[in-house]
Amino acid sequence: MTGTITHLVIATSLFLGIHIIPSSFLRQTIVGKIGTGAYMGVYSLISAGSLIWMVMAFNAAPYGAEFWQVGSWGRYVAIAGMVLASILFIGPYTGKSPTGIGGQGSVKSENARSGLNAITRHPLMWAIAIWSSVHLLNNGDLKSVIFFAGLGGLALAGTFLIDAKRAHQLGDDWNDYSAHTSNIPFLALLTGRAKLSLKALWWRVLIGLVIFMAFFHLHTLVIGVSPFPL
Repeated sequence: MTGTITHLVIATSLFLGIHIIPSSFLRQTIVGKIGTGAYMGVYSLISAGSLIWMVMAFNAAPYGAEFWQVGSWGRYVAIAGMVLASILFIGPYTGKSPTGIGGQGSVKSENARSGLNAITRHPLMWAIAIWSSVHLLNNGDLKSVIFFAGLGGLALAGTFLIDAKRAHQLGDDWNDYSAHTSNIPFLALLTGRAKLSLKALWWRVLIGLVIFMAFFHLHTLVIGVSPFPL
């Protein structure tokens, strides 16, 4: 089921709906019937399948109406945004955080408040949101609006949904953690609630820059569109 804007809308809606379930009452109902392990296994398979369908539907759909066009300045914004997104992207893979899957036990850990977590307690979600935003800026056609707004909107909503779920699960420990971190990138640093440790950050930044350079130089080969400013 690909080839039309309607297919893309259906695929995007399915993907969004699947990711809203874990933050709703339906999760506990389903877990109660089939168990946590089975739920996570089925959920992961359906989530991966829906994302693949969404990507395939996006690639196959016509561009549709074009709502805006930006010049070279949009590419420069995208480069700057993708540098930050690439750095934040590695957050969950270089240290546990109470906002990550199964990371609730790290809520009292100092490591969960340093490194990229000092910038935002949701580095992966913000990486996706920034990636979506800069691609949306440079692609004003209908199918891009549906695809990138869907992914970016879900990532942003996810930060608030996860915070609400962890607040309910962890109580006072979460209140203390959230008081020393922020959802919005750099807000805790700017308000003095968090401190940036170069020792915990420099190697993460280096890895992120390597990832950015790899994506940037392979973009034309893999995606078929040059990211270089015109």
